[in-house]
Amino acid sequence: MVRRIAVRARRAPRSKGPIPDQGTPSGQLRCRRRRLRRGRRVERTRVSRVAPSVRATGHARHRWPSHAFAENRDDSVGATMPSRAAVLTIAFVALASNTASQTPPAAPPAGTASIRGRILAADTGKPLRRASVSLSSLEGGGRPRTANTNADGRYEFKELPAGRYSLSAARSGYLQLRYGQRRPLEAVRPLQIFDGQVLERVDFALPRTGLIAGRVTDEVGDSVTGAMVFALRSEYWMGRRQFVPMGPPVRTDDTGQFRVIGLPPGTYVVRATTRETWTVTHSGVREVMSFAPTYFPGTPDVKEAGRITIGIAQHSNGIDFPLVPGRTVKVSGTAFDSHGRPLTTVSLSQDTLGPSGGTTGIAGNSVVAADGTFTIRDAAPGEYRLLGVGSGEIARLPIVVGAADIENVALVGSAGWSASGMVTTESGIPPSIPRERVRINANAPSGFSGMRMQGEPAYRQVLNDDWTFSITGIVGAARFRVTLPEGWTVKSILHDGRDMVDTPLEMKSGETLSGVQLVVTNRITTVAGQIADSKGMPVTDGTVIVFASSAEKWFEDSRFIRSVRPDQQGQFQIKGLPPGDYLVVALDYVQDGMWNDPEYLESIRRYAERMTLKEGESRSISLKLASP
Repeated sequence: MVRRIAVRARRAPRSKGPIPDQGTPSGQLRCRRRRLRRGRRVERTRVSRVAPSVRATGHARHRWPSHAFAENRDDSVGATMPSRAAVLTIAFVALASNTASQTPPAAPPAGTASIRGRILAADTGKPLRRASVSLSSLEGGGRPRTANTNADGRYEFKELPAGRYSLSAARSGYLQLRYGQRRPLEAVRPLQIFDGQVLERVDFALPRTGLIAGRVTDEVGDSVTGAMVFALRSEYWMGRRQFVPMGPPVRTDDTGQFRVIGLPPGTYVVRATTRETWTVTHSGVREVMSFAPTYFPGTPDVKEAGRITIGIAQHSNGIDFPLVPGRTVKVSGTAFDSHGRPLTTVSLSQDTLGPSGGTTGIAGNSVVAADGTFTIRDAAPGEYRLLGVGSGEIARLPIVVGAADIENVALVGSAGWSASGMVTTESGIPPSIPRERVRINANAPSGFSGMRMQGEPAYRQVLNDDWTFSITGIVGAARFRVTLPEGWTVKSILHDGRDMVDTPLEMKSGETLSGVQLVVTNRITTVAGQIADSKGMPVTDGTVIVFASSAEKWFEDSRFIRSVRPDQQGQFQIKGLPPGDYLVVALDYVQDGMWNDPEYLESIRRYAERMTLKEGESRSISLKLASP
């Protein structure tokens, strides 16, 4: 017996012959079958190689390709989508700071140094052609440079200015590695190069990626086609530990099978989602059903999800699980702008985001009525954000959809707020740095807005020739964050005599925070030194973390937390920390980004040495590797 066939009839357009691009005779019954479900001086440097036996819990940070697609599926022959679209629209997003209206970075100056090397396959030792190699200055020296390997796997960067660089290599089917990484999760190691120096044999041996494969079914074992499957890993991001995606999702095929490829070693949970709906009748009452976002081995609760650990190049097969059905619900309420006028539309946004990127899309929407009311029907269980837009304003509200209707939601829009002021030095004159190398942003202390919605406030930053600046379209709380070239740092951000450099600010809709004085200085602090082992012998590897002694300053993107790995000579250097009291510790291995987690910093506090920095002070220290 064939179950869950959706039959729908509508009057055909008034035209003769078949409907354009569909070929369905006028007046014919439209029938959609939802699913048939049963069943980089000449020197040598070490090869960056990852031991196949190493296991870790994540991957080298990278950004997904910045591209997007929207899918508005309706398999009905000749059908049109209803206004309350119940189809998930997916957009791939690369997470980055807002940089609109800013001049692009200048091309890096020419120099006399070179870097050469080869990219090899770790499992076979064979050269990898067409591998992509990227070189970025760690001192803010212009745009990254890229090169591709030849048939012998060789690459070369010429005419490089002296400095410290980050070097990475990537190729399809292989794990991306950065110079000095001993494991895929490790932070980048700086590559120091001097004028006229030629660094030879800066080689990479890329290991293959892992995969997770399985099958998604419904509650009785029938295949579910077109379900979105994500591999997620626990990571501290946006103020909390959460499961974040490790690459773009995949869709199940016509037999429900899926293969999530390109995975670095780590421990994962797997989640599947679909927007399929069907109707059932109980005691004469018609209900619309759908599937909740479901985790392997078949639970809607992430706390009960099975953990899947894969090593380098390891394949984990047989990850089969059924989706959990549930009743869809209605989400309703009111949506007004800051002046009491109805917004235009309200959408139900479903996001799966992380530091490397993610997906965000619309799972339902409603036109706001003249009296300000809205209703979104057939919302499947899951976590969403309600987004109301109109008249250049936006309202956001996180909600969790369960088994009961959500009513009386009150959305109030905001046109955003603005900030304006001037960039100056302590002496009251503009800084002597190229204006195009300065970036000023107002960043949310946590959260990510996902896709930009048509009709929401436009975010824009402008830094003028006279060093005045303005930022418009700031919605919600935000911290000012300034990017400056090496040798400069932010001293204070003043407004009415108050320093708000690290304070989240929020103004009412339409308000402007004017007269902001952004004070920068070239009297920066420097912490430099070397790491030693337990016998006092110098070591050339490890990670140094410097963090404020006060836990109140432990938050993501904090100026008071910095990490660094030593260069190929075993020397490390951190510049630009604000004056204050700090803790400093050297560890053999730290997963990239772990220092953002306050719980992790608390766990290593007892191994750290105390240090106080004064304005413009340079400190030289020798650290022994700690063993937590």
